[in-house]
Amino acid sequence: MRQKNRKLLATALMAVTALAAACSSEKPFLIVHYQLPSASEALAGEKVAVTVNDLRKDKAFLSQSAKESLLAFNDTYSLVVVKKDGSGNLIGIYDLNALVAEIFTKRLANMGLQVVPAAESADYRLEIRLNEFKLDLADRKWVAAMDYQADLIKDGRVRAMETISGSAERLKLMAKRDAEKLLSELLTDMANKLDLARLLQQAQP
Repeated sequence: MRQKNRKLLATALMAVTALAAACSSEKPFLIVHYQLPSASEALAGEKVAVTVNDLRKDKAFLSQSAKESLLAFNDTYSLVVVKKDGSGNLIGIYDLNALVAEIFTKRLANMGLQVVPAAESADYRLEIRLNEFKLDLADRKWVAAMDYQADLIKDGRVRAMETISGSAERLKLMAKRDAEKLLSELLTDMANKLDLARLLQQAQP
C-alpha cells in the first residue's frame, strides 16, 4: 500500500512540476488582434505600395515598469486579422515595422486597393511615419500611445498626408493578456481612423 501511495505521490509531483514549467515558459511575443472594418470596393483599381519609416526618438516599446512585467517579450508580435463576421486568421510573427506594414496592407486591401511590394511599380506609395509607439505600466494600469503620419506619395512627391495620434489604458488584472487586449484595441483604432478615400482624392492632380 505504501509503495502504491509513493507512486501516486510521485506522479502528482511530476504533474505539478510540468504544469509549473508550462506556466513559466511564457511566449516571447505579444498577440495582436487587428479588427478589419466593413469591406468595401470603393477604392478598387489603384495600385498602392506600403512602407514604414520608424522615426521614434525612443525605439524602446516597453517602459521600464512594463518590461519588468513582460520579461519574456523579445520585440515581436503575432498578428491575427479579424473580419467583421468575427472570423480570424493568424497571419504570422513580425517585428514592429513589419507588423505596422502588414496591418495597413490588410486595411488597404479591405478597401479594394491592390497592394503591391514597394519594389514594384505602383500608382501611389503610402508611407507610415511612426513617431511614437509605447506601452507603459503605471498605478496598475497599462497605458499605450501611438502617433504616426501617413504620407501618400506619387512620383516622389507627397501629394496628401494625415497625422493620427491616440492613447488608451486598461487595468492590469492578467498582465500579458490585458496588455495584448489594449495593444489590439489601439492598433485597430489607429489604423482604421486613416481616411484613405480622402487622401486619394487630395492626391488627384
